[in-house]
Amino acid sequence: MSEEAINSATARLERALNRIERAVGSRESTGNGVAEAYALLEERHDTLRARIQETIGRLDVLIGHEGPR
Repeated sequence: MSEEAINSATARLERALNRIERAVGSRESTGNGVAEAYALLEERHDTLRARIQETIGRLDVLIGHEGPR
């Protein structure tokens, strides 16, 4: 491999490493936002689950009062 080809390949590798480092830095800086979004999603899921359980309980009461037809 010629010296020019080696230099070109080295430059491409350096650019690729720089892109990877920027991507990792970007991912780390948004990591907290992802954790916060996940916590909010988990909270909303728990609320939805509780509402569904309440609704099922109400339906059970209504069905129990109706009796068989």
